[in-house]
Amino acid sequence: MTPAPPRRPHPRDPWRRAPVGELQEQLLPRWFVLTALAMALLAAAVAVVALVSSGTTRLPVAARRPPPSDGLTSDVGRLRAGDSRPVVYAGTCPTLRGVRIAGGPVDRAVLRRGLAGLCNTELPPRVDDRLRRFAQAGGVVRFAQFEATGVDSAAALARRPPAVFVNAKFARTDPLWIAPLVAHDVTFLDADPASARGALAARRAELRVCHRLLAGRRPSRGCEDARRLLGLPDPLRRLRAEGFR
Repeated sequence: MTPAPPRRPHPRDPWRRAPVGELQEQLLPRWFVLTALAMALLAAAVAVVALVSSGTTRLPVAARRPPPSDGLTSDVGRLRAGDSRPVVYAGTCPTLRGVRIAGGPVDRAVLRRGLAGLCNTELPPRVDDRLRRFAQAGGVVRFAQFEATGVDSAAALARRPPAVFVNAKFARTDPLWIAPLVAHDVTFLDADPASARGALAARRAELRVCHRLLAGRRPSRGCEDARRLLGLPDPLRRLRAEGFR
């Protein structure tokens, strides 16, 4: 039987001249391999530049919580919160009696655990008093999405009832990280959120709750920011440089 003649590649076959292996498997041409290696090196270089650039443009610690805007104690840009009806946090401690939480069942469960941290630790008297006043006014705590994603929380204390909005990212972290944020925001029941002294007082209240509640646990970035800000030689000057009065 006469063997069939070898198949000739289609004249438009882009791989017709590509090298083949011992078993006739297609091998990548040398130019293709060199191009792929060059692209990989370029991608690695771009990644390094991006990392370096992001490191140099990190927000200063005094800018992590910007001055107030649009009736909120911190400027978060556009704010998106749910419209679910707040419910009373039943069975809580006297300090938080009357406070309400909002959101779906999972959100409310996380908020309960976070707020419970404020009941399970000894609070400074002024922090305790502000929390009581917030709760007695029917204050609402709920998650929200912020356009400024790096801001941890913001409060609308002139509303009736007053509200604390916690960045929605905390719905997926340690629930106890929420407690210092609420302590921070209710400080502005007494202090001006636009003033450097008010902003510093709020950070001081936040750090005290961090120390008392989260000792032995991994601290949140907010706790670390508060510690770093209060450790600066002149935190008031740094805050004023970021737009506080």
